[in-house]
Amino acid sequence: MKKSLAVLLVLCLLAAVGMTGCKPKPIGKLYLYNWTEYIPQDVFDLFEEETGIRVVESTYSSNEQMLAKLDIDKDYDYDVLVPSSYVIETLKEKDLIQPINTANIPNFANVDPSVLNRDFDPGNQYSVPYMATMTVIAVNREKIANLGVEIQSLNDLLDPRLEGQIVCLDDSRELVDAALKATIAEPDYTSKEQIESTLPWLLELKKNVAAFDSDSPYSLIASNEVAVGLVYNIDAGQAIGENDAIDVVYTTEPCELAIDNFVITKNAKNVEYAEKFIDFIHRPEVYKMILDEFPGVCLNNAALAILGPEYLDNAGSNVDKDELARAHLTSDVGDAGQYYDEIFNKMKAD
Repeated sequence: MKKSLAVLLVLCLLAAVGMTGCKPKPIGKLYLYNWTEYIPQDVFDLFEEETGIRVVESTYSSNEQMLAKLDIDKDYDYDVLVPSSYVIETLKEKDLIQPINTANIPNFANVDPSVLNRDFDPGNQYSVPYMATMTVIAVNREKIANLGVEIQSLNDLLDPRLEGQIVCLDDSRELVDAALKATIAEPDYTSKEQIESTLPWLLELKKNVAAFDSDSPYSLIASNEVAVGLVYNIDAGQAIGENDAIDVVYTTEPCELAIDNFVITKNAKNVEYAEKFIDFIHRPEVYKMILDEFPGVCLNNAALAILGPEYLDNAGSNVDKDELARAHLTSDVGDAGQYYDEIFNKMKAD
């Protein structure tokens, strides 16, 4: 009996380090504030199975929504956020995040060097890149051909034949930057007058918009309910995976690119849990699990080496490398961000 008990204890000890099936005792919770549909539940379940740490996820659909929530709730419980690159400086200025010790994240070595040490966080003192998203135009080839429309420029989205045929991201920076590129040729303006000058263009676009949706716009595209989507490439990739008639087209204007990053909040209750989670996500087979369901732009070179044709041959997920290089990295506009929000909300209200 004693011998059998000893064997059982050894087996469970091995399980705690991932060598067998005994589940470790729950040790705590990690509170994650993340984009909608960006990490599958299976990944959270596997992390809990291996570590005993349960991930409690809350979600947002835009960086602006996330910032507004943190501004209102000073006693937030979130340990880890997933902001886009242009928000990192704002989070630092508001003292909402803390330095991150990448020495405690061995899989940081898997991150593509091209997205490290960028201007928004020199030396990656506060952030670990997670995944990138590029705003693209997804089209239903059959529906758009029947409408007689060809999209070569963002201005083609104003074609009256597209009335009720477009789904757009519900995001002020994405839509106003698109309007700036279409009308002035440059995004990231901070002048109130220049930002307000986009309203006529946005109102013309609105006539063709069936829905503003940043949570799951791919469903409208995949189900043939709309002909065009101005969406994140991850949504285009999901739509292409479900509908062979969907493709990506690139306009004369460059796409918008955002690098999404893990950061640890100033209020984090357990930094060790946060570091374990970020390291776990960048394990190649785990990162592949994420891309298999949510096919964003891969920033993990070790995972890229094990991805299959479902990802690599998908024009939405594995975006054109020339277009990726040409894309404009969305920048911080400081206090002018309120002008983007104001003009976007005015467009939706009119």
